[in-house]
Amino acid sequence: MGRFGHGWRIFTLVAACILALSVAASATTYYIDYAAGSDSNSGTSTAAPWQHMSGMHGCIANCAKTTPKAGDSIILKGGVTWPNAAFPILWSWSGTSTSDIYIGVDQTWYAGSSWTRPIFDAQDQVIGGSWNMFFHCVYSGVHNVTLDNIEMKGIYWSGAPAYGHLAYITANTASEIHLKNLYLHRWTHDSIANGTSDYLKIVLGDTNSPYCSGCSFDSGAIDNTDGDSNSGAAFYAFGSVTNSVVHDLSNGLLLGAPSSGTLFVTGNLVYNIMTSFTGVHENILETIGPNTGTVIVANNVFHDSVGESSFLGGPTTEVDYYFNNVLYNLWNEPEFCSRSSCGSVHAWNNTIVPRSGQPCFHQGHSGPKMVVADFRNNHCITTSSVIEDNISATTLITSSNTMMTPTKSAAQGYSTGNYYAPTSKDSSTVGAGVNFASQCSGNISGLCTAVSIVSPPSPGPLRPNGSAAWDSGAYLYSAGGAAPAAPKGLTAVVH
Repeated sequence: MGRFGHGWRIFTLVAACILALSVAASATTYYIDYAAGSDSNSGTSTAAPWQHMSGMHGCIANCAKTTPKAGDSIILKGGVTWPNAAFPILWSWSGTSTSDIYIGVDQTWYAGSSWTRPIFDAQDQVIGGSWNMFFHCVYSGVHNVTLDNIEMKGIYWSGAPAYGHLAYITANTASEIHLKNLYLHRWTHDSIANGTSDYLKIVLGDTNSPYCSGCSFDSGAIDNTDGDSNSGAAFYAFGSVTNSVVHDLSNGLLLGAPSSGTLFVTGNLVYNIMTSFTGVHENILETIGPNTGTVIVANNVFHDSVGESSFLGGPTTEVDYYFNNVLYNLWNEPEFCSRSSCGSVHAWNNTIVPRSGQPCFHQGHSGPKMVVADFRNNHCITTSSVIEDNISATTLITSSNTMMTPTKSAAQGYSTGNYYAPTSKDSSTVGAGVNFASQCSGNISGLCTAVSIVSPPSPGPLRPNGSAAWDSGAYLYSAGGAAPAAPKGLTAVVH
């Protein structure tokens, strides 16, 4: 090490700590209450809240004079509703890689007898101006912003709005936009919208650089059972979606596979993807964008869709891992490779029930060749085959897949009632798979778990280590694999 190396490292560390402390020390919390606030207040206490938050339509006085900065928090009062007149929010401020700007809640501050989410309500009307949406990252380069625990409802639309002008949340040209615990629902359209394209995107990312890099949606719900379920895409060109529930709309997860890094689609329940009023084909899952990174699709349940069940396989540089998923009541089987040449797909330990007479895995178009097509440990319930004959790849691997007819499946207790899980240690999937324990590391560490069916799904029990056989399909039967070893070397400490 050079004579200045050690000292420079210490200086850098100290400088970083000082910067972090200075950000924390200078961070401000702003309180927003539409029912009882005033933009002329200081906004910095629950006793003197603003009526609007920064960027919100109608923000004036002290609200309009304030510039949010990294580390700041904007707290919306629980149980309070912001009406159509308060939107859109045209957002132009950024946090840092170590300190987001937070827009969300303090669950100790609320109206009513108990805490509920603050509500953004468009009141089933078009939001005025050019932007029919609640929250829009209006300037290029917005980054490191968190939205948390807000209910948004009541978007109404018609006609043919320009791209990016109709959504609940837009993050196009942005990066590191983190959406958590949101409840997005009830959108409607009029008869004018019929006959045009389905323009509505509930959460919109970007098909251009930076491709909404680092954007994420976690532990949320997008549900249009109370609106027009024949329209709307839950996501378009967005980032990772995890631990969420999406249902009753015309397109599901149309995600912007990254130009680098990893996109995660894990722990989601996605169902009731309906026919669009436009008649175009729908997708329960599709990756779009540059598709040159890694895509992890794991521990999800996809069911009841009229469109493509899965549409993966980008250019030769993309690597897709597709494991521990349960798919049933889908119009089309999982579909891979829609280009002239595609990357690598590893589909392991999935439970798939395609429509009658169809294979469990399908190549999107005839002719293209994948670098690797790897289908192992899958549980396939069909009268056809595990993969269709035209799948082509430089390296094609198909082994340890369990195929059974629907009749045999029903006789062994696999059904929609238990999400096609095994019901006995003698079930055909128990011990029928190959052990992938040696590959359970890094981004695919979740491979060593089975799926646990909750709402949304989550990683279940650990599969066996060592050389013990795994079950095929998305499940580990409770009596079908080695139990986790008891911990050793424990000592009791009396405090």
